[in-house]
Amino acid sequence: MAHSRFAAPQGEAPGYAHGARLSDAHIAAEAMRRLAWDAAVPARTIAVDVHDGRITLHGELARPAQRLAALEDVTRLFGVTGVCDRLVVKVV
Repeated sequence: MAHSRFAAPQGEAPGYAHGARLSDAHIAAEAMRRLAWDAAVPARTIAVDVHDGRITLHGELARPAQRLAALEDVTRLFGVTGVCDRLVVKVV
């Protein structure tokens, strides 16, 4: 297999045949891993759904900065075609 110095097109897995895409389950698992590692996002406060590469985040957070951190974590994941923000900030 020839290697290219160019990145795979958005949503295509590097090292796979042209047109191959990551599964929604793989994207969801990676999103959950990223959220779990982010100290700015409280543990187990966000649910992640993925359909056709589009991530939907659900949950309640205490601060707007937590919401922004969560969105940044998942927006740049490989294979993501879009992000739907259903997060609610409830300032206590």
